[in-house]
Amino acid sequence: MLKSICILIICTFSLVSYGQKRKKERFPSYFGIVAAPVIPNNFIGAVHTELLDSSGSMTTDFHNKWGFTFGATIRIGLSKNISLETGISQVRRIYNVGVSLPDSGIYDSQKLAFINYDVPLNALFYVKLTEKWYADASLGVSITHYPSDVQDSMLPEAKKAIFIQGRRTASTYFAFNAGFGFEFRTEKAGTFFLGFGAKVPFKPPLFGVSILRQSGTSKQLFAYKPISAGYFTIDFRYFIPTPKKKKDPPNKPIIE
Repeated sequence: MLKSICILIICTFSLVSYGQKRKKERFPSYFGIVAAPVIPNNFIGAVHTELLDSSGSMTTDFHNKWGFTFGATIRIGLSKNISLETGISQVRRIYNVGVSLPDSGIYDSQKLAFINYDVPLNALFYVKLTEKWYADASLGVSITHYPSDVQDSMLPEAKKAIFIQGRRTASTYFAFNAGFGFEFRTEKAGTFFLGFGAKVPFKPPLFGVSILRQSGTSKQLFAYKPISAGYFTIDFRYFIPTPKKKKDPPNKPIIE
């Protein structure tokens, strides 16, 4: 887990170093923070994922709730209207998992929290609207890393236990990014951005799993299904103002 996170951080800071090497050019680079709610939907993901065991007696619903993402972002200026954007963010996804066995009169639920780390690489395009207002559009991909599987349990009655799990299909995978928004630029206070984003994994990153076990017997009920995990975001970004380079003082004439 630690090794994978370190690799992601090294990749991010390598791009920072690249931006620093370009500081003498006319197109500056910016460092900032990003925060956004994670909004589940049925257009590029699934709000509800229903699991059914082979006997049809146990139903499990993975209900995707609103989550949150927070991290650092870097813009590397390539031209007047184009930048490269990267960074690293932690994404927290929340699922309310409900399990029902009508024949046994069991109805229970539990929350599962999925944590993953996201390193985007986007091409960002600007359109100048006024002196300080710009419209932005971005396209790119993300490297997304899930450190571990997650599991919790429920004890609906004596001698019965229900285990709910989120199992990774892979520890690291890729996703498609897109975004659009508006930003307000100031020299002293920095840059403020508000917009909308979408993230669509190239494949389902998780399997939802539910297992019913009863002590004293080897029989169990088992259900699993891949979870479509695309989501929308409402993005807020703040970029620290870039200090202006001081001009070299003019050479004074030598007085003999």
